[in-house]
Amino acid sequence: MADQKPLQLGQNSLKDVCAEQGEPFVPVSPGDNDLVRTLNSPRGPVQLPYRATAMFCGRVRDAVIFGRSYVTHKAGTAVFLGQSPRDYDVQEFANYYVGEIMLDQRPRPQITEECCYLGGLSGEVKFFGHFIHEFLYRLPAFERAGVLHKFPLVVHEEIEDEWLSFIELYGVPRERIIRVPRLPAAHYKSVWVTPCPNVKTKATYALWDEGIHDVRRKLLSQTEGAGADKIFIGRGNAKHRRLVNEGELWNFLKGRGFVSLDFMGMSAKEQIKLVKSAKVIVAVAGSAMVMTHFAPENCAIIELCPAHLLGGLGSLGFAGVIGQSYCRVITEVLGEKAGLLNDMKVDMNVVRATVEDELRRQGI
Repeated sequence: MADQKPLQLGQNSLKDVCAEQGEPFVPVSPGDNDLVRTLNSPRGPVQLPYRATAMFCGRVRDAVIFGRSYVTHKAGTAVFLGQSPRDYDVQEFANYYVGEIMLDQRPRPQITEECCYLGGLSGEVKFFGHFIHEFLYRLPAFERAGVLHKFPLVVHEEIEDEWLSFIELYGVPRERIIRVPRLPAAHYKSVWVTPCPNVKTKATYALWDEGIHDVRRKLLSQTEGAGADKIFIGRGNAKHRRLVNEGELWNFLKGRGFVSLDFMGMSAKEQIKLVKSAKVIVAVAGSAMVMTHFAPENCAIIELCPAHLLGGLGSLGFAGVIGQSYCRVITEVLGEKAGLLNDMKVDMNVVRATVEDELRRQGI
């Protein structure tokens, strides 16, 4: 394998493939490459260089969808949908195609009924936050194209039931969900696909505002009751990237009336109920922070995050769309080399001052 020449794949657009096959292609949102967003922060408005995602849906025949939701409709070709949280160049994609598709000799599942492909896992990334960012927010695109409630929805079988409950709450009943393995990639007789709505491109980040608002509006309208107004989302049960002085942090927050949340094992309704009335959320960076997407527009979010993970596809960018106030307290990374798994420590003096300022601002 070491001396095998890399496979060269054609780079096609979904629009071109739909035209070639005589299949429908439906523009959903034009996007805006010049958009600059304003983020509310305790220090005043901050400009974010986020563009708006161009969204579309299309139907392809006799297609294989694999890995990060790329589509191949015939040998040696591929459709780049921007369905990963970041861009991949042609050769990187070709190597992926060889490694996961051509070398996987197991029989492919055959999906013969027309369907919408959601997926739900990206390569080795199997975290709840990525499911919400990259996959749940595709549902409005299928809905706006008029196909979500006409055809079954395909998801990866590894997705947990708690994750599926978000899809159900959006209005897709469990009996209309088809579960397939991520590998070997399934073959579809006729399938609707749509790009990832929230991505990191080579130049900047892109978010789909209308999709974010659609999901919030629908899921919040289906959730009754209210939770606490002061919330802490920690990582006490995490295996990696723990906050070593989280106990000290929680003692302070508990004394100021905060409630600590653990979403493990809860349905979408139960999770959303806990955050839908929050006025201040203090959270350690991690997948559970995605639940800030369902907090009110005037909620203040304080994220504790190491400097090397300050990317913008997390709750910061979404706060700019939703209108929430957002600030970050930088944590100290423990260990010789910063990575995704390092534990961290936060300066309690900085946290106390930040939280007290926000509580005064909120009048609670």
